[in-house]
Amino acid sequence: MSQNIHLLSSSTISLPTDLWLPTTSKVKPQNSHQFALGGVYQVNPTFDFSVEGFYKSMDHLLEYKEGASFVGATTGWEDKVEMGKGWSYGLEFLLEKKVGKTTGWLGYTWSKAERQFDNLNWGEKFYARYDRRHDISFVLTHRFSDRFDIGLTWVYGTGNAVTLPTQNVSIPNIPGYYNYQQSYEYFEKRNNYRMPAYNRMDIGFNFHKQKKHGIRTWNIGFYNVYSRQNPFFLMFEGNSPEEREATGKSRSLKQVSLFPIIPSISYSYKF
Repeated sequence: MSQNIHLLSSSTISLPTDLWLPTTSKVKPQNSHQFALGGVYQVNPTFDFSVEGFYKSMDHLLEYKEGASFVGATTGWEDKVEMGKGWSYGLEFLLEKKVGKTTGWLGYTWSKAERQFDNLNWGEKFYARYDRRHDISFVLTHRFSDRFDIGLTWVYGTGNAVTLPTQNVSIPNIPGYYNYQQSYEYFEKRNNYRMPAYNRMDIGFNFHKQKKHGIRTWNIGFYNVYSRQNPFFLMFEGNSPEEREATGKSRSLKQVSLFPIIPSISYSYKF
């Protein structure tokens, strides 16, 4: 496979600030080779079980240079990126039920996604931002009658890999400068920290009615039923010595979440 657009993810902040960038005279197209082998076994007339293994190698991937970002950029973006290679591999399992009033499937994936750049992370391999060791999906639908059914979905995934400093060193005040203090952060390696795992359950209730020229459906749904506070991004509090002195607290890592439980209602008509 080959493609002329590149996904560029920031590793120094945990915000979802991904960019899609084009191939240029300086940036080669990405290419990959993927191998997969799988099989399906019919457990009985109701259940199917499948397993598949895959391996994928990638070339000409993009990552930010050390310390580079698009914030306040005064030069072309091609001068702020490095090109390297990557690998991803894993196993996927799926148990599916297609017959009866109750249908659905349970899927599990174990995988790894690694990167290697000569000028990043001392040339050593590191995990990609979206490396996800465990991924679980559970989908269930039960039809009580032609007029009413319920759908339920639950997902779980290992947290994204992000780069966080392991040390913060402050330089004392310089004589002749009022309240001047410089601090530096030390990063042991790239993508050295895992955000908390993501999990969520959604549920929907569907009310159908046969009309003269079609079927009317009302849906009442709830996103994130148990209001899981999933991480959106991470931030440090108490970054400056003045802030730490004023609050009496040391520097701490804070998780920011966005969506609690969200109800919804919709109407559809099929004809």
